[in-house]
Amino acid sequence: MNLIKANTNNLTTLWAAGGQLAGQYIEESGYRLSIAGSGEWPNKLWFTQPMDMQAIMDIQLNWNLPKLSLPVWGNDLRRQELMLKAHGFEEKLTQVAMSMNLKDAPDHAERVIIQKVTSKPIAEIWSQLFQEAFGYEISADTVSRTMGSIEYFVGKHNGTLVGTAVLFIDQEGVAGIHSMGIIPSQRRKGYAEELLIHMMNIARLKGAAYATLQASDMGKGLYFKIGFQQDFSIKTFIKPKN
Repeated sequence: MNLIKANTNNLTTLWAAGGQLAGQYIEESGYRLSIAGSGEWPNKLWFTQPMDMQAIMDIQLNWNLPKLSLPVWGNDLRRQELMLKAHGFEEKLTQVAMSMNLKDAPDHAERVIIQKVTSKPIAEIWSQLFQEAFGYEISADTVSRTMGSIEYFVGKHNGTLVGTAVLFIDQEGVAGIHSMGIIPSQRRKGYAEELLIHMMNIARLKGAAYATLQASDMGKGLYFKIGFQQDFSIKTFIKPKN
């Protein structure tokens, strides 16, 4: 399997689903645009052909999207980075794209239990936890509208809420693990590892052979520990308001 293609396909398919089900999704020659109906996610612009700065400026002008994120990756990552910075974009986030064969996944987690989001009240809890963990909003409305295609989970230990996770298995059978975060008051207790193990085992039970994810430089040590490999880098840029 081409793990780089598998990772980017899962990620972009997830963004597309967010727009299609809870906002707007636009496919044009050379690029895709997924716009949040509420909150800050997905609000993503990505290119399927070489990046076109004029298209970016036109999109920003026509859609008035001050919080639009533009992720880039690939062999010409450095060229894209320099081009965006030359046009006033700032780097918001650098992530390490990783993958793992699920036959090597650990068997079980000891303490954390998970609850799948299946109703609007739980979607509201998930959204609040996510914002506390990550500092930006995926609205409860977006979660509610997409939970039939995207699996959202809340993690708990002894009844205390500890964090969030998302599992998205695409049409290729690749399990993307996303939005896995622990709220600040519950960090450094090993909960992230247990949430990850839950997601991997659910994916394996659903028939997925590989898991993919995108990690921060700070967080990638956990994934290396479990057995993930580093495949490539993704950088996300934003255009600050003047």
